[in-house]
Amino acid sequence: MPDNAEGAASLASQQNSPSPKEETPAQKCFDSDYIADQGISTLLRFLPLRPGTNRPWLTEWPKRASADHDVIQAWRHEFPRCNWGILTGDGIGVLDVDCKPNLEEPWSFQGFASLIDVEELLGIDLSNLPLVQTASGAHLYFRYSGRLDSKVPWVPHLDVKADGGHQVAAPGTIRDGVDGERVYTLLRGDLRDIPFAPEALLRAIQGWRINRSGLGGGSPSPRADLPSTEEAITNGLPLSSRNDYMHRLGCRWWLKLGLDAEAEVWVLARLVWEATPGQDSFPWSEVEKAVHSARGFIDREDYINRQFITAWLYREGLA
Repeated sequence: MPDNAEGAASLASQQNSPSPKEETPAQKCFDSDYIADQGISTLLRFLPLRPGTNRPWLTEWPKRASADHDVIQAWRHEFPRCNWGILTGDGIGVLDVDCKPNLEEPWSFQGFASLIDVEELLGIDLSNLPLVQTASGAHLYFRYSGRLDSKVPWVPHLDVKADGGHQVAAPGTIRDGVDGERVYTLLRGDLRDIPFAPEALLRAIQGWRINRSGLGGGSPSPRADLPSTEEAITNGLPLSSRNDYMHRLGCRWWLKLGLDAEAEVWVLARLVWEATPGQDSFPWSEVEKAVHSARGFIDREDYINRQFITAWLYREGLA
């Protein structure tokens, strides 16, 4: 396992603790003089974003992003309190590690777990890439030659921003989050000296993309947000969505606990069913059907993903 796996886990744990509130306005944190003085403009192009967000303020921003100090200075006055983005593409790429909290898992490794998996699977070490702590994870900057399409998502909780994309800039820009404002911070490396990515990583980005339709809390459904397990055990399932919600909860449990966790999953299913009103029209047999269906769904998704990765590894001569 790459030496930086422990470091990735350590950084992931920091996401659960709110950062100190930054009192300096965003436009002062991100200083265009800093860009010019440090020479970052020789490599990166910037664009203004709407305050506290990652949404571009400019129309046709891919064409208008600039490394010119005077242009950036003018934008600072035209768009007060704006955030700043870095244009990806033309040889600049970002691995976007996502660790957004949710009701079921208020904190987990999420994108960092995927990052470690990618490093182990490909036998690479990404500890030399500049690393930026973000509002809900991290950005790792890398360089590449030729064309590289953005992939959102690429693998679970890990996106690739390359041609045609952008990222919130660091150091110093502010993003509104669940814990209030968070300032993007450069923790490792130098944005003036971004290394080229390992060839194995670039081939993997170009060659495969994992299906994650079954990830993130149950199978796809057009219905309302799925309740947490705790909420479902306390309140039961809503009358109009009992079968759907039980199936989706089952997907969540099998995915989180593993396909061997028969006892744990059935205990949770029983607790939710007992708390659900109207059992005369929602018998235990319906629960069994939904939970078995969920297990099959997750098993198929896992098989497809493993087959996809295995085929790609053999095709690239890595297995």
